[in-house]
Amino acid sequence: MESGPNLHPLRGTPSTPLWLQLKHALRDLATFDLKPGDKIPSETELCDHYGLSRITVRQAISALVDEGLLQKQQGRGTFVLASRLAEPLADPDHFLLSGFDAEDPEHIDLYSVETVPAPDWIAAKLGLRTSELVHKIRKVLSPEGQPAAFRTSFVPARIAPRLLQMNLSQPLYALVETLYNVHATEADEVIEFIVADDFRAGMLRVPVGHPLILLERIVYSNSGEALECSRAYYRADRFRLRHRLRRPEFNSSPIKNRMKVEIASLDP
Repeated sequence: MESGPNLHPLRGTPSTPLWLQLKHALRDLATFDLKPGDKIPSETELCDHYGLSRITVRQAISALVDEGLLQKQQGRGTFVLASRLAEPLADPDHFLLSGFDAEDPEHIDLYSVETVPAPDWIAAKLGLRTSELVHKIRKVLSPEGQPAAFRTSFVPARIAPRLLQMNLSQPLYALVETLYNVHATEADEVIEFIVADDFRAGMLRVPVGHPLILLERIVYSNSGEALECSRAYYRADRFRLRHRLRRPEFNSSPIKNRMKVEIASLDP
């Protein structure tokens, strides 16, 4: 194979494994010279160009496939995947405005709405009495015509009694604030990485066991009352989470602007 302008050189120290040097070179190629859907050179071409063994080349390609940058297609070769959508954890316009809400409304479908007795685990999160009624609202995000994420929200019915009669295309916190004069002032968020069960796999049209990002949020009023509990499930091969960190003002206590990391117990 002739040396083309798009093939990046191997770079690294003598201690850097050759497969890792090739991985970086292929990442540069896919990032700067190719576009989604383009095919990278074959294993044979890469072996000849770089003078590497097939095992080394396969290790580099497999690492980028595992990271979601490349995709192997049986009998066709290896292709560049579209970049994961960046899901901002917050928006400067409103602290509760997420990327899900900021998407084009045409890409968000109202999947189901109902008023149901709160399951015990939801009642506990929202501080409700057992079986107290909640509005359950599920929306699906399909930015390219295929489901990429869905979110299920629970809102206490006594806080927003006629909520399901309203235009639910807008964010729920905005409806509650506007219609019921109850203002959200803070929220707790937890991010987990899980795999799809039968239900979630069906919702997102992925195999059971597909990796997902779960973002759970509980929103509170200034009186400390829980206004909403939502659980959003994102396909991990389609999304990455983005968060801008800003140092607090020097006259503020830095302890107020921090992320708490919780380690799940692994006890059997």
